[in-house]
Formats: sequence, C-alpha cells, structure tokens
Amino acid sequence: MTTGTTEPGPLAEREWAFEGRDALLDRVTSAIEATPALAVVLVGPTGIGKSRLAAESSARLSATAWSVLRLSGRTSVTSLPLGGLSPLFASSGTADAVPAVDLATLAADPLSLLTAVTARIRSLGGTGRILVVVDDLQAFDELSIALLTQLVHSRVVKLVATIGDGAPIPDALLALWSESAAVRIDVPPLDSEASEALLARALDGSVARRTAEELHRAAGGNPLFLRELCTGAVRAGTLVVESGVWQLIGEPVGTPALGEVIARRLRSLTPDQRDVIERLAVCQPLPVRELRTPGARASVTELERAGLVSVRESGGRMVAELAQPHYVGVVRSTLSMLRVEDILIEQADIAAESDPTTDDAFRVAVWRLDAGQPTSPDLLLTGARLAQLTHDHALAAKLSRAAIDAGAPDGLPHLILADALRRIGDAEGARSAAEDGSARDRSAPASELLSVRIASTLALIRHDQPGGIVDALELLSEADERFPGYSAVIAITRSMMLFTVERTGEALAAIEPLLHAPGLPAELREMAAMAAAMPLAGAGRWSESQQEVERLLSGEAIARDRAFALFTAASASLVGGSLDVARRRALEALSESVQFDDEVSTRYAELLLGHVLLQIGQVSSASRWLGDAIAGASVKGPRNLHRVALGTLALAHIAAGEPDAAEAVLRSLHLDAPEGNFHVRLAEAQLTALRGQPAAAIERLRADAEHHVASGAIYLATTLLFHAARIGSRASGALPATALTATLRLIADRIAELAASGDSPLFDARAAHARAIAEPSTSGFVEAGERWLELGATSSAAEAFASAGRAARDGGRAHEAAALHDRALELMALCPGADDSGIRDSVPDVLTRREREVVDLARLGLTSQEIATRLFLSIRTVDNHLQSSYGKLGIGGRRDLIAPSGSTSAPAPAPGSAKAAR
Repeated sequence: MTTGTTEPGPLAEREWAFEGRDALLDRVTSAIEATPALAVVLVGPTGIGKSRLAAESSARLSATAWSVLRLSGRTSVTSLPLGGLSPLFASSGTADAVPAVDLATLAADPLSLLTAVTARIRSLGGTGRILVVVDDLQAFDELSIALLTQLVHSRVVKLVATIGDGAPIPDALLALWSESAAVRIDVPPLDSEASEALLARALDGSVARRTAEELHRAAGGNPLFLRELCTGAVRAGTLVVESGVWQLIGEPVGTPALGEVIARRLRSLTPDQRDVIERLAVCQPLPVRELRTPGARASVTELERAGLVSVRESGGRMVAELAQPHYVGVVRSTLSMLRVEDILIEQADIAAESDPTTDDAFRVAVWRLDAGQPTSPDLLLTGARLAQLTHDHALAAKLSRAAIDAGAPDGLPHLILADALRRIGDAEGARSAAEDGSARDRSAPASELLSVRIASTLALIRHDQPGGIVDALELLSEADERFPGYSAVIAITRSMMLFTVERTGEALAAIEPLLHAPGLPAELREMAAMAAAMPLAGAGRWSESQQEVERLLSGEAIARDRAFALFTAASASLVGGSLDVARRRALEALSESVQFDDEVSTRYAELLLGHVLLQIGQVSSASRWLGDAIAGASVKGPRNLHRVALGTLALAHIAAGEPDAAEAVLRSLHLDAPEGNFHVRLAEAQLTALRGQPAAAIERLRADAEHHVASGAIYLATTLLFHAARIGSRASGALPATALTATLRLIADRIAELAASGDSPLFDARAAHARAIAEPSTSGFVEAGERWLELGATSSAAEAFASAGRAARDGGRAHEAAALHDRALELMALCPGADDSGIRDSVPDVLTRREREVVDLARLGLTSQEIATRLFLSIRTVDNHLQSSYGKLGIGGRRDLIAPSGSTSAPAPAPGSAKAAR
C-alpha cells in the first residue's frame, strides 16, 4: 500500500471505542448493585474518561432494570440556586406531564422541596431502582448538592458522579464518605496496550507499536488527548499508512479543540502559578530550588495538587515538570519569542550559579543556544556527547549541528550528528553528515581512533541501504589498512555486518581471534562478545554462545547500549532454540528502543519478534510485527531490512495457509539483493512444493543448505534441510516410495551430522524430528515433540505429536493415536493464525458419525439414559454404540473413555466436533 492519509473528519466526529476500562466498569456497577454503597464518585483530570465511564456504567445498569436520570454541571444554570436540578423539572410536553414546580418558592421550605423533588424523580424513574448520574458535580450549586445527598440518604436514588481532578469535594459528599456510604474511584490513564487497541479501532487498521507508544506518551494515557493528537496528526499528514500499517512520520500535533481544552483549564491560574507553568513549558524538568520567582514554591504545591505539575526526586533534588506532556506545546504557543528568551536566559543564569554539575552545564548550553546567545563549541560538543550517551538522539543532533556551526575544529560533531540522524531515521542526513565528517577528518585528522569511528559509522550507514554491504566492507578494509592499530575495533564491526547477510563463517572468522586475545581491554572484549554471540549460535556452538551472552549482559556494554545488547542476546537465543528467552529479551529490546526513539534498534527488534513468534507458531502476532518492520523500514529505515522482513512475511503467510498472499509478497521483491535471500528462497521452495513439485523443492533446499554449510551458517543449513524433510513427509504418493525414503534418510543423516558438530538444542530437535520422518515411529515423533516443547516451539511440537498419532494408528493402537492427536490439537490452539488443517485431519476418525456423537457425550460424563434422551435413541442403542466404540478405540470401557482432569489420554474429538473447534 502506498503512503497516504485518511480523511480526518470521521476520527474527530465519531465516538471512539470504550477501551481498557472493563475492570473499572465492573467495579462501578458492582458498587452500585452488589454493595451497600449509595454513591460512586469518579475522580480524574479532564479527558481521562470519567464521563464515558459513568455513561457506560449507567447503560449497563439500565439493562438490569435500573432507571437512569442524567444531569450535568456543564449547563449555564448549574451555578444558580437549584440550577443543577432544574432539568428534572423541564416540561416534557406530554399530556401526563407533572405540573410545573416553582423551585424558588419551595427553596424556602426544605421539607416541601425534598417532597417535590422526590415525587418528580419517582414520576420520571418509576417505582423501581433509580440511578442519578451527574457529570461535574463540583459545578452544582450547594442547594442542589444538598438535595441530591438527601435523596441518596433516604435511598430514593443511588448516585454516580464525576468530579474533576483537584476540584474540592462537596461537604455533603464528604459526609457520605465518613459514613462509608460513598465509594471514590480514581480513573487512571490508559496503559500503552489499551491506547494501542483504541488507536487501532479508531484508525481501522494496524498501528505500528512505536507509533502507538509515541502517541500514548504524548497523550499521557488520556483518551481525549489521544483522540485529538491522533486526529491532528492525520490532518497534518504526520500520521500516514505505509504498507498497511499506520506510522507516525513527524511530531504528533493536536487539534485546535485540544488547545482550547488545555487553555480553558489554565485560565483560572494565578499569575504566580502561570509563571511556573510557563517556565516548566520552556525548560522542564526544573529543580524546584531553581524556581526563584516570588510565590513559586507555593505555586508548585498548588499546581501539583491540581494535577497540572508532577514533582519527583532526581539526583538528590526535587524536580518539577508538567504532568501532561502535550501541555508543553500548547503553553509555548501562547508565549512571545521575547518571553521564551527571557525565561531561557534567566534559568540559565540560575543554573550556572555556584558550582554547576556536568548536567547543569549541559542544560545551560542548551538554553543559551535556544535563546540565541553565543555558546562555545566545546560546551556544545560536550552537551552533544552527553545527549548521545543518554540516548537523546534528537538533542544530540541539535547540539552537534550547533557545535559545527560554532566552528568545532574536527570531525567529532559530524560523527555524533551522523549517528543521531541514523537512529532517528534520517538516512540521507546521516550519510551526508558522515561524509562531511570523513572529509573533515582526512583534511585535519584529530586522532586515529576518531578516524576509525567515522569510517565505521559511514560503513554502517552504507550497510543500512539495500545492497550496501559491498561498499560497507570496502570502507572497513580501507580503514583497516590505514589504521592497523585499531584492527580489533574494525573486526567487530565487520563481523556484525557479515552475520546480517548470512555469511556466518566469515563473521566468526573475523571475531573469534579476539575472544582469545590476551590483554584485550574490557570494553573491547564486551564488544567482541556482542559480535560473537550470534555467529557462535549460528554455527551450533550453543554453550560458547551463551558464555558470550552472559559476559555481555553482566558487563558495562549493556549500560551503554542496552537495546542492542538485549537484541544480541535474543537473537542468539532464537538461533540456539531457546524461544521463550528469545521472546522475552526481544520484547525488552523493543521497549528500550521505543523509549529512546531509536529507529534502527526498533526495526531490528520488530523483525526479531516476527522471527521468534513465527518459530513458536504464533503466526498472527508474527505477521503483525513483521508488518510493523516492513512499514517502518519503508518510512524510517534501515532499508536493508525491508527485503528480509518481506521474505519472512511470505513464510508467515505460508504457515497461515495463505500461499496466494505469500506469492504476492514475493512478487513485490527485487530479485537481486544480498539481504534476505535465505527467507525468500525458503518461501519459494515451499510454494514450489505446494504447487505439486515436492521433488524440485527438496532438491533446491538441499542444494541451498550445502551452500550455507560451506559458508559456516549451520543454523540456516539445518533450517532448510528440516523443511526439506517436512515437505518429503507430505509427498507420499507424489514421489516413488523407495526414492523418497532414501532421500529422507540422507536428509536425516545430514542434519544429525551437522548437529553432532556442536551442542545446539535446536539442531538436536531438528535431527530427532527428521529422523522420525525418515524412519517413522511413534516413540521417535514423541521424542521430537518433547524436544520442541522444551525449546518453546509449540507448532513444531504439535506437528510431531500429530505424526506420532498417525504412526500409532498405523500400528493399530487407536487409543494412543487419539490421545496424541488430541495433544496436537491442544498445542495448535496455542498458535493463533497457524494453519492447522494438516494436523486436524491427520488422524481419520475410526468411529461412525453416530458413534462419535455418543462417545463425545460420554466423555462429558453423561449416563446412557442422558445420552439416549439427548439424541432421541434407546438406551440399548447407546450402549451398543459405546461397545462398538470401545473396540475401535482399543479401550476397556467408559472409565477409560473419560479422562481425569488435566489428562490428555482420552480419545480425541472428531475433526469438526465441539472440542476440536476450540
């Protein structure tokens, strides 16, 4: 799908889904229906969803015979005496309308007033249970609140009310609290998962996790703000569809309506409070002690109580910032340029007082730069380096550019700029900055190490482009010749690049000498561990790979680049076969990458998650992450991952039973590129087999496998050989039996030989399964299934147990076959999106349709009498069917038919039966 935008109108106008509030909804309705509570008060900031929660609660209660009356504090008369209740007395225009009531006259007689209001409410709500729902109760006049409280006390009604965060709780409600007659529920922000689900439903499509997380952070989990930011971004063209996935390609911008909501809330601030808000909007976070204007400290306390400012401890001092991130842009948009400059200069002067820390100096440099004041290039460069170390890539780019403009003398600011731009997804800008840095370094070199770092960064940027590996390796070779003293640093970068293009043997040859080099500095040794973990696992040297992973995760490298360290550990676990560990670490890597807006690490983590989940068998989730990676690579890069992700998506379509979709994906690929060939060729071979040419597919896979053996990529070789064995297991009748058996044995022997060269649990599982395919036996397939389960490969385990069931059936052990088939189906139920037709139909039902109906009911514990009644049969006919079934299933009687709780030993349901359809 090409990039484009949607019409913004429907987003802004239609009501968004009610998402992520089920537990709160249950709590509200239960408090009203199932507890002695007379009132529920929902408290939270503007837009958090108090009113929506009250409306959904009342809708649920109205469906259970509650009469619901709704009032709002947002009308023009609510501040007048009894104005809050006046809508109850509006004429309905019907013949049986209650006569008009003079509220002003009754106000002088409280008893008559209560009687009249009670009568009116009962006339509207009937004699049953009545619920009054009040929005913004704090805006009601005191008399209306007092009357409502009396109605609640007298149990005429129950109450659900909303009150804004920071608004005073009416005294009458506080009295209910003191009597434990009222329940307060604070409505929290949505979590990131709920925000993502809400966005997906509103946009009617998949939303990239990075985009959902960025919008969630900007909205602070506030549903109203999320809606306005999303709508504004669509209107501005910064939220677009790419390859079927919504992607944010610029800053999230709100709508005028969002600005008005925020501005309305800020209008009631005092001048001192407004000054604090403005200073935070320009300079946050700020240490409280640096807010020096009169009344600032008291204002911070008041603003925190109102939910506008949050205060936290950081570095031994109290720090204040705006509670909602999107307030920053709205407040700054109201400030003149001179006011912003004044704030920046004043706060910079305060922070520079006495003995500023490195962080203080960094803040001062940024503020003086933003205020247009001259700043030394050295200070700007120091700030850029600090921003780079803290993974603030946008700020690192800003400060390094300023350092260049201020006349920084060497290539270091160009290097920092190139790295920052690469990570935020500006590939062209990164390339230009790196080339400028390289030119500056050649004309005025500062140090050999800087020269090597610039060359390595430029090589990485070239590597990020499709087909860029050749240029990247040439750059590294040139650097190696020029700076032999830094060959170890260059070897680490070269090894990582080689592994990404399926050249595992070369990657290992480049890095392995460093693993045993004496006197290697600790930092360099950890970098070598990062480069070595994946090729070691790919070569089948699992134990050695895990040693390098442990070194990596326990050293300083994980503190410097946690996302990439976790990605490396997760990749090694995937290649070695520990899929549960791989999934956990990949999710951690993704979270870390998204948190710091690192597009490169995010893309690699998305792609890795797709690979891991596909190996587990969770095909739907795998396809979703692969879609994110494809769309992200198109918009933000790295572009070299686009082909890899598409090839893997084709495999996911095949696993889902969608060969046409897989073919469409493959047709969209460029034919000649060094990246992603493994996945592309595997998908092509599987499609060849599905098109009725299994022999050609098997031979192609075997030939490709030997190519990977020669290059040292044993992981890839065993993958291809195992899929060749799987294709062969389904080729009975399509190939001569003798030739097929011989071929399968050769494949099994080859996998076993490769597995024996190392200690990879994954290779061992593949060898066991391939051997069972070549020499079918129930025990062989069961052993393979158990191995797969230990690795977390659920769908592969299901396939093995289904094959074990077929072998048991062929051996005349119907009961054992049914139990194994049942186990396979239960495992496939854990693999959403995976095609289970081959497994579901793998064991033909030996029972007749009527026998199956009787057996399925007997398995549920029904007596013969109960079965006969349900199926309109005689008891004798039921018993005859059961006896016939016992013989066919190879069991002794009803006791064997009904499995104990948690057992899988009972016969499987028939394909299409109730249990099989779970």
